[in-house]
Formats: sequence, structure tokens, C-alpha cells
Amino acid sequence: MLEGLSTLNDIPIVFYGKVLDQFNNPVAYATVNFGVRVYNGHESTVKYGKITSDADGLFTISGYKGESLQMGAKKPGYAWVGMNGSGIYSKLYPEDQRAHPDQNNPVIIKMWKLQGAEPLVRFNEHYKLHYMDTPINFDLLAGQIVPNGGDIQLTVNRAAGVISGHNRLAWSVQVAAVNGGVMDSSGLERVTYSAPENGYQPSRTFMFSTNPPDKWFGGFNQGFFMTSRNGQVYSKVKLSFNINDAPDGLMSVTFNGVANTNGSRNWEATAPQDP
Repeated sequence: MLEGLSTLNDIPIVFYGKVLDQFNNPVAYATVNFGVRVYNGHESTVKYGKITSDADGLFTISGYKGESLQMGAKKPGYAWVGMNGSGIYSKLYPEDQRAHPDQNNPVIIKMWKLQGAEPLVRFNEHYKLHYMDTPINFDLLAGQIVPNGGDIQLTVNRAAGVISGHNRLAWSVQVAAVNGGVMDSSGLERVTYSAPENGYQPSRTFMFSTNPPDKWFGGFNQGFFMTSRNGQVYSKVKLSFNINDAPDGLMSVTFNGVANTNGSRNWEATAPQDP
């Protein structure tokens, strides 16, 4: 066992990186803190170090042995960025999951150059609602349901009867922006500090059924970038939704996120500072 770990889990660590800002300009002299995970049957620890990017944003980590590498980069005037799981080197993992360092093709690390934060409105609202087949409008800024207007509109459709893991009837939710558009955030809400300029769609529909290519779930979590109120509000929103199991039961809806209400795409107030 020890011999196997020493052979398969104690691999030379080599990492070639390049730090760029959101405009694809090199970030010179950024501090890169890193940790090498060592688990070789004789030692179980993390060895820490740091290195500085050069004038072209390039840096190299080498001279260590271990199973994996993680890192974070920081520089005054930039949002701190962490990269958990920056590289797996252990031969206990499949080839396509392991790091393959290439000096001519460094791994790009994106840092956000701060332009100046603006005030944001934060929201975290939870609702328990009876099912209705007509659109429901939510005012994210006021934290309430409104008869019309607001920021986001949900339209739910469900089959009659009890919906459960044992009775997987079809249901769907259409998510629409009010006088604006929505865009899947692809899990990038935490590291995006300016709303996309374009690429929005009026709505997005989530369908849950046992008919391929659909998949059935009783609820979902989805992040969105969104503009509403004719471009006056830009938001990044995490929506959590659970369908009511019994027809007379309650649907569960939660909105969590931030909004810039000044007609600006600036979300820099959510950027993390140096740890």
C-alpha cells in the first residue's frame, strides 16, 4: 500500500500559468499563493509556497512532489481569485483528469481589475405559494409579489394529481424577465463582477418529465444574469424552486442575489477582497 502511494501519488508538480485581467491584459507581479497536497503513505500534509507573476503575467510552479495543487492569486486593485483543484497529478486518477503542463500553453487565470464599486441592492426572499397556471410577477427590489411589472415572472405548469419521486408527473417553469432578458450564469455568479452586455433572452423554460431528453426532478437551482425595467436594473440571481407535491400543496420559491438599480452593469461590490 505504501509503495503504491509513493509510486502513484508522489508525482513531480509542474504548473505553467498566466494571469490576465478581464480585458485579457497581463497582470504583472501578482502574488500567487499555492498549496501542494502530499499523501504518499509516509507523509500527509500540505506544503505551501508563493510566487510572483512576471511582467507578462507568467509564472511557473515546480520543485515539489505531491498528488494535487491548489492556488489563489492577489494584487492590490484586483479582486482576489481562488482556484481550488487547480491541478491533479496523482496517477490514481484517469489520464483525462490529470494535469498536463505545457510551457507553450500556460493555464489562464483570470483576475478582475476593479473599476470602482457602486451601491447594490441585495435580496434574499422566500415564498410559499399555491399553484396557479397564470404568470406570477416578483419585484426583487421590494421583495414582494406584484400584479404586474417588477423584475422576474414565473409561469408554472403541472400535471393534475400528486407529483413525487414515486409518481413522476410532468411539470415546467418558464422564467422571464420583465421588460428585459435573462441568461444562464453557468455557475459564474460568484466570479462575475460586471453584467454581460448582450446575450440575453426574453425567457428560459425548465421542463421536468420522464420523456427523453428531459429529466425528472422535484425542484431545481439555477443562476441567472438578468436585466429588467428596460435596462434600469442589472441583477445576478440564484433561483431555487420546488414544485408542490399535492395539488393543494405549496410551491417553494427563493430568490437570492444582488441588483444594480442605476442602469449600470457594475457588480464590483460583490468582489472578494484579499483573504
